[in-house]
Amino acid sequence: DIGRDDSLNRSISADRGQHSDDSYRLNVPGQRSIDETSRRSSLSEASGLSSASTRTYINEASTLVLETIENGIKKHYLVPMSLAQKSKWRKKGTKLHIFNDHTFVAKHLQGGTVCQVCAKSIARRFGKQGYECRDCLLKCHKHCHVKVNDNCPTSTIHNLELSMLPVLSE
Repeated sequence: DIGRDDSLNRSISADRGQHSDDSYRLNVPGQRSIDETSRRSSLSEASGLSSASTRTYINEASTLVLETIENGIKKHYLVPMSLAQKSKWRKKGTKLHIFNDHTFVAKHLQGGTVCQVCAKSIARRFGKQGYECRDCLLKCHKHCHVKVNDNCPTSTIHNLELSMLPVLSE
């Protein structure tokens, strides 16, 4: 192709250094800019939180309790469903999901762990991917914890002193 612009014969990657704007970049719907992504990543690292770890699995069938340590004393707060569904209630502590006297805690489970409720493998992914009863060590998918038929044989739930979670101003 004599007389044809050389840039038309090359891939875009060959010409990237010559472009000062982003007009040559492919726009993908829903994709964040590099600056926004790295800023969010930095904020996430600085806060010690990732989006996966801040999301709480909520199910109406189980009771959500927040376990905190205040002035060296372990306290347990009952979290009402109306508050559990909001993102601003978060107070530091461990979220306990109580069902059939089991006290489930979100955990990073080892690869190859099988759900003791549905007997399917619990996939490894970022964030805490399964629940484990801290009393009897039953392991299951988050969504399977409300399908456990048997009561926990070694439950300590009756030893907890529950308080209402103070309403946090938004």
